[in-house]
Amino acid sequence: MAKSYFWVKEQSDGTKRVGLNDAGRDELGSVSFIDVPAVGTTLKQNDKFIAVEAEKAVTDVDSPIDGKIVKVNENIVDDPAGLNSSDEEKNWIVEVK
Repeated sequence: MAKSYFWVKEQSDGTKRVGLNDAGRDELGSVSFIDVPAVGTTLKQNDKFIAVEAEKAVTDVDSPIDGKIVKVNENIVDDPAGLNSSDEEKNWIVEVK
């Protein structure tokens, strides 16, 4: 299920950026709160990744990939409305290595 919520794109430095896609936005509705793991956290595919509070759901969402978080998009932690954007420069959540 989680895979359908996210896009994953390899960056020029070899990290992978993970963000919320259209299907995730449609399923969750407008996001009002997001709890993102700290830099240094190791993600395992299909294990808990983020907790979100949104218009249609309050839920934990599983990780679409394995890797170690090297960067968190602090803008969406401070203002989760960025997740409601279709702009991948705004709606990314973490970068993993």
